[in-house]
Amino acid sequence: MAIPPLSAGQVSQPEIQERLKKVREGCEKAGFSAYISFDPDNIYYLTNFANFVHERPFILVITATETFFIVPRLEIPHVERHKVGDLTLLEYAEFPALVGSRWSDRLQDALPTQGTIGIEGACPAWLRAAVTNPTEVLNVVDKIREIKSAHEISRIAWTSDVMTKALQLMLAEMKNGTLVAHAISGVTPYFYQRCLADAPHYNVMSSRAAGLIQPPAYTDDPHNFSCLTAPCLPGGPFLALIAGKLNGYGAEIERTVFLEHIPEEAKRPFDTMMEMRYKTYDMLKPGAIGSEIDAACQAIAHKAGYDTPLHRTGHSFGVTSHEAPFLALGEDNVIQPGMLFSVEPGIYVKGKGGYRHSDTVLVTETGYEILTPYPDSKEELIFS
Repeated sequence: MAIPPLSAGQVSQPEIQERLKKVREGCEKAGFSAYISFDPDNIYYLTNFANFVHERPFILVITATETFFIVPRLEIPHVERHKVGDLTLLEYAEFPALVGSRWSDRLQDALPTQGTIGIEGACPAWLRAAVTNPTEVLNVVDKIREIKSAHEISRIAWTSDVMTKALQLMLAEMKNGTLVAHAISGVTPYFYQRCLADAPHYNVMSSRAAGLIQPPAYTDDPHNFSCLTAPCLPGGPFLALIAGKLNGYGAEIERTVFLEHIPEEAKRPFDTMMEMRYKTYDMLKPGAIGSEIDAACQAIAHKAGYDTPLHRTGHSFGVTSHEAPFLALGEDNVIQPGMLFSVEPGIYVKGKGGYRHSDTVLVTETGYEILTPYPDSKEELIFS
């Protein structure tokens, strides 16, 4: 599998049609007469329209022959501007609204009178309550999203390229005495620069990404980035992360780095993390089992005398920055070409520091391709 050229281009109508075809095939197999999608990420995946959840719902209803999109009247121009594919728009007046002009009235117009309706697990209780047919929860769209098309791979490869270059820019600003806030300040402008230059249909609603640096005192707490006013001081480990999604598709890159020198006590946990990383890459290929990769990483950590790692070895990317499938105990998924994963096994020593690299990685027919290539040895990650 060759990586398609990097692209931030808009999804095509045939691509959207193919996705909807797969949804209909899944519904037919499950015996559904229609399917309701509410998750904004799934709606974006199936329509190219990016929205956020508020009191005015956007509801996609997919039947055997038609795709209905229930939207508030005031959003019709917004939908028309960004949608790709054939949608039958059903508008409702407002929220709240009078009987006959509510979103629930339009839902009844779209749903067939007979048969079981499939609904996403993300559908809220108030939406389920408005469906009078029998319902069954099945995440049809999420399953389809697990294996990426050539278009999706090219979009994620573009996001990966932007993020890799943003990491380089950010690390160049990490100097003795520099505040974290100053070191990361150039990342967001760079994101906008690339999006505006490379993506003619750029939609700010489908972008949410950031560059972050954790000083050593914070690195044993993987998701604590409340350190913007902390200065960067010699030593380490620092965790430098670029993550999120840009113009509709997610990726991430992270490195454990050091300033001016590597403390002696940081070398062993760093090397253990790298052994887990090498093991993941050694096992990551079609036919491998995600849970077995995570188990092998945990075994390395335990053998070195460290506690069970705080998080799984990896997750996927797509129209989100975290999605299935996973490299984790409890999910015995078979890895297939076209899947994408973060490779991010970590070692965390409470009160002393955390150690984690992360890359965005495509599974190919014979192995893998790293979409975020960047040096990863500790000797190459000393900055001044």
